[in-house]
Amino acid sequence: MAKTYWYFMTVALLVLIPLIAVLLVKKLGLLEIRPDEQIAYKVFEGQKRLLHSFKAKTDRLGSPPPAMLLFHGGAWQYGSGKKLYPQCRFFAENGLTCFVVQYRLGSRGVVDVPGAVEDASDALAYLRANASQLNIDADRIVAGGGSSGGQLAAALGVAIHKKAGKPMPVATRRPAALILYNPMLDLSPGMPDHDLVKDDWQEISPYHHVDGSVPPTLILLGTEDVELPVASAESFCRMIIARGGRCELALYQGQQHGFFQYRENNREYFDKTNARIMTFLESIWE
Repeated sequence: MAKTYWYFMTVALLVLIPLIAVLLVKKLGLLEIRPDEQIAYKVFEGQKRLLHSFKAKTDRLGSPPPAMLLFHGGAWQYGSGKKLYPQCRFFAENGLTCFVVQYRLGSRGVVDVPGAVEDASDALAYLRANASQLNIDADRIVAGGGSSGGQLAAALGVAIHKKAGKPMPVATRRPAALILYNPMLDLSPGMPDHDLVKDDWQEISPYHHVDGSVPPTLILLGTEDVELPVASAESFCRMIIARGGRCELALYQGQQHGFFQYRENNREYFDKTNARIMTFLESIWE
């Protein structure tokens, strides 16, 4: 009887100890992705605005490495840069120094998109001004983002520089390329999210500011995305190409808004979009 008891106790412990260890790791966040450094790129209303930095782990794309500047989504009023930590870790492992940008957010349906664009511009300008100290190539800074964060990246690419009719500080040069995950491109009446930006939409809608200097652009989009109709992305690309630029649209059948995010139980589209982005970047730098 005693032997049976100890046998079952041993088996129970062998099962429970690994399970408890896994739960503790998750609870304590021991496996969470963390940036190498947090850098203040500006101070606004007494609060530091931060860049969450992931340093390039290889020189396969050259030295100093190119940089990736990423903006999270959340309708300009919520969300967290942590959502893009997995992407940043991937890019760092593949030769880019990656920065997730903290920018001003609204709340309760009140947003300040021109202010967020100003933050985005200041973040880009900071990287350029401090490229040597940050050990990055100032001529190869890529801007990217998802959803509303994609709008901010696209705003840098089309050089939106107006705020309430007054000049807004902008980087003197645009990003070297744009990586846009289901971005909010057209903010005109009748389009998704127009109501949030109805007072400023003409100044901040990337679709309405395309010119002949937009950098090489890659748009990654699910075909079932109700926030960004495929037709809008196709039209945005056509305008860039018609003006002599380069724009590629990668469509993912049956996928919805946010399909590119990292998921522990399903990495398929996280991996596919990352691979597509690296192919695109390598093609413009070969």
